[in-house]
Amino acid sequence: MKKILYVLLLVFFISCDYILKNPSNSEEENLEFIVKSEVNDDTNENDCDLKAGYKWSNMTKKCVRVFELGYRLTSIEKDSLGKGKNAYFFVDEDSLVAEVFLPDSKESIIFTRENEDQNFKFKDFEFRTKNGYNLYYDETLLFQPAIPVDTKILGKDEEH
Repeated sequence: MKKILYVLLLVFFISCDYILKNPSNSEEENLEFIVKSEVNDDTNENDCDLKAGYKWSNMTKKCVRVFELGYRLTSIEKDSLGKGKNAYFFVDEDSLVAEVFLPDSKESIIFTRENEDQNFKFKDFEFRTKNGYNLYYDETLLFQPAIPVDTKILGKDEEH
């Protein structure tokens, strides 16, 4: 009985070793596909360089870095580290169109309004402009203006 068990274990280990060292052609093809997909994912359909932080702006019709040109909004909800995600927005020169880039979204949302006294709207979203820019979904506040935090530095400034 022990001999049969030893033989089965030996066959098992040899077969595992063979499988791990000699992948089949389909596994190699899958790996090539994944690597090629990662390279192709460096840009989107509008040729914006995603790894460099560019996103396509439907309002300006060009690739932009929203964190450089847009205005930042901070999420009301915090992650497990106590940090909120950021959304960014642009307001058109005529102030009747706004574009919002939500975190982790592939496309921006274009908000419109009839005149400057109204809030921007898109479906159940509302982008309110009074008392700072605030983004609501179904009357629930999601994003508010980013508030700068001043910190005090204790001690002397020394040249190093």
